[in-house]
Amino acid sequence: MLDAEAAMVRFLSLIAGEPDIARVPIMIDSSKWEVIEKGLKCIQGKGIVNSISMKEGVEAFIHHAKLLRRYGAAVVGDGF
Repeated sequence: MLDAEAAMVRFLSLIAGEPDIARVPIMIDSSKWEVIEKGLKCIQGKGIVNSISMKEGVEAFIHHAKLLRRYGAAVVGDGF
């Protein structure tokens, strides 16, 4: 089984060494918040998260949105 957190960290660490890639915004996508957060910790500059949703409830949505603001990330939001 794939360790999504380790795979995200490895991939983002690899592309961070490429100057042409490292300077553009990186979009992170996962259905697991832990994977998204690991990714945000690895990137330089502004990240984009695709996406957070309300399927876990409004409180979780707001919590994740506040964390994304702290990381300085843009976000695609789902309203379902």
